[in-house]
Amino acid sequence: MSMVCTGCGAPLQMEREGEKGYITGDAFMREYPLCQRCYRLKHYGQISPVGMSEDEYRTAVMRVLDKPSLVLYAVDLFDFNGSLVRGLTGVLKQHEVIMAANKFDLFPPGTKEDRVRNWLSREARRAELDVAQTVVLSARSGKGVDELRSILAVRAKGRPIVVIGMANVGKSSLLNRIIEQHDEHAGQQFMTSHFPGTTLGAVAMKLAGGMTVVDTPGLLGVHRLQDRVCTASLKDIIPEQRLRPRAYQLRQGQTLFLSGLARVDFVRGPDQPFVVYVANQLLVHRTKLVQADELWLRQRGKLLTPPCSACDANLGTLRAKKMGFKKGRPVDVVIPGLGWVRLSGEDVELNVHLPERVEPVVRPALIGS
Repeated sequence: MSMVCTGCGAPLQMEREGEKGYITGDAFMREYPLCQRCYRLKHYGQISPVGMSEDEYRTAVMRVLDKPSLVLYAVDLFDFNGSLVRGLTGVLKQHEVIMAANKFDLFPPGTKEDRVRNWLSREARRAELDVAQTVVLSARSGKGVDELRSILAVRAKGRPIVVIGMANVGKSSLLNRIIEQHDEHAGQQFMTSHFPGTTLGAVAMKLAGGMTVVDTPGLLGVHRLQDRVCTASLKDIIPEQRLRPRAYQLRQGQTLFLSGLARVDFVRGPDQPFVVYVANQLLVHRTKLVQADELWLRQRGKLLTPPCSACDANLGTLRAKKMGFKKGRPVDVVIPGLGWVRLSGEDVELNVHLPERVEPVVRPALIGS
């Protein structure tokens, strides 16, 4: 009989209703017991916030990685830089690592899978990650899942498969897709939701063929905007449909607001396209640079929302960072947890305004040459 919730991995307890792991006696006797929190999430779509720090998440993951394992490192293609787990590079050198790049279904038609895979390999090396193999896939559509399952079966060699990744990269959804496609008689599934922090502890499951998979909590971080907005605003910034790139032909002295969470000022340079890759439902507003400060003060929380009053209060203050690029190859200016702006490779000087502790990332352009 399981002593932890088979949904979120929290230790089960019957004394403190409202706290993590709470379960009634009847529910405890079930084959796959769910705590009250997971039961409400599964059947009613409701989730109760649980106070769990980033350090607690990291400790839970490190505990599972105390012996050699095959690590399935799940990343979000839409938020690749934001979904890299900080502080684990040294630990991962003790393990064999397979990178699963999820959410390829969000990318525009015609995106070349081979180009994306090569780009991922280069970016992994830049992040000092020693990755044995990379798979581009979609947990939603099932694309690439069979390939991943075959790779895991060959490489596991009796070792547990430990799945790590930031919250909302789709770890549990990916594992459930593997179960659905390869284990017709499995009665248990991993708990999934769009809310960060659904999984609270390690959840182990034996799959068909003898593989043991351990799903770990998704790590939270202040460096990603999606971890700092409220659950209502999260729906505005997480893409659910294939991305529709928004191209703006800008001249110097213009500004793009990405809702109220980010602002990009075009300070100097020839007229050029700025292509914005964010969730289709997120507001992108163009204005003149000389009017940007006044617009921000007048419209934040109104036109420029998210953030809203329920989000992290520190999101209401944006700090400018100067960025300049010489003529060369196209680059992406990434806003972790929100998306990116593709620059065409012309000379350009920018001011990028972001909340405190959110840093822009510059990388070779992911889409387009």
